[in-house]
Amino acid sequence: MTFELSLRDEILDTTQRWPVVFTFCLAGILIGWGIAILWPTTYRASKEIYVGINPYRAAIDQNASDHAGLRFENPDDYKNWQMANLNSLVKIDWLVQETLQKLRKEDEYWLNVKPQELDGMLNVNWRNAGKWRLVAEGENPLRASQAVSAWHEVVVSEIQSATRQAQFTFAYDTQIKELASKQVYFELKILELQNFNAELDTISRGIPNWSSFSEEIRKQKRWELVQLLTKSSAEFPWLSQFLEVPSFNAPSSKFQEWLKQVNYAAEIETHNLTNQSNAINEQYNHYTAQYQNASNKSFGLSSNLVVEKLHDQNPNIYPLRPSGLLILISGLVGFLLWIALSLIRITR
Repeated sequence: MTFELSLRDEILDTTQRWPVVFTFCLAGILIGWGIAILWPTTYRASKEIYVGINPYRAAIDQNASDHAGLRFENPDDYKNWQMANLNSLVKIDWLVQETLQKLRKEDEYWLNVKPQELDGMLNVNWRNAGKWRLVAEGENPLRASQAVSAWHEVVVSEIQSATRQAQFTFAYDTQIKELASKQVYFELKILELQNFNAELDTISRGIPNWSSFSEEIRKQKRWELVQLLTKSSAEFPWLSQFLEVPSFNAPSSKFQEWLKQVNYAAEIETHNLTNQSNAINEQYNHYTAQYQNASNKSFGLSSNLVVEKLHDQNPNIYPLRPSGLLILISGLVGFLLWIALSLIRITR
């Protein structure tokens, strides 16, 4: 006796067992429904911001270089560092804490939420400059919406404040460089005046005994004095009033009186230069402190970084694992399982 398998008859017989098919699909649906109850879906709320940057100041942004610890020569490197810095900044501890404080003022629910819990809800999605998406995930769509809305407000406000401080650092840096140049100028002028006083003192030694010198020595010393004043008057124009050095035949008292006037004028000039140098130094210290304060508040962001709201609409909220879709997929899995078992039965 031979047994002949008819694939057509087996398939027809299998497909007519609709109660079994229904049972498998129903079992899959029930399992999916149970999973949806035991493992509630997470909701995601999102809001977008615009991030833009003009990197043309990359090579002269001292503030960013100080924070990064390197010199930016390539605009792309500068832009990439700014994007990475901003990405880190939007989830920095104090900004999350400020967001939580804002939430606690709006809803008492957040009074029992810790900063670490809020930080775990928040994330930022971006690829480059352009649209950045701030997202908050949670089991409660209302809480996710509240979290991302507060975070959105805090991020835009604080980043805009930081970029304003970055603009201040650029202005302060310009002032500091100008003052540093002036400092060098006055320090050189004081040094030159000190050198003039030293040379004058060397040449004028023995003037109290001027009459006792020989005529040749008096002529030599007078010539050296004229040469010194002529040379130095180019740097110190006020010396030109003393170019009429007394004659080599003049008495000692006249030379002493002339020297006394030169020394007195040099003292006044030294005092003036020192006062100006001190004033410049005070300004330099003032702007340096202002620069450091603004730099700390800028967090190294570029003065050309732009962060703005795209709209004031409510957050976009959607479930990450929709219950209906989960149940549908589970029913489909039950149906596929029935097909697999049927094929195994036919094969055997």
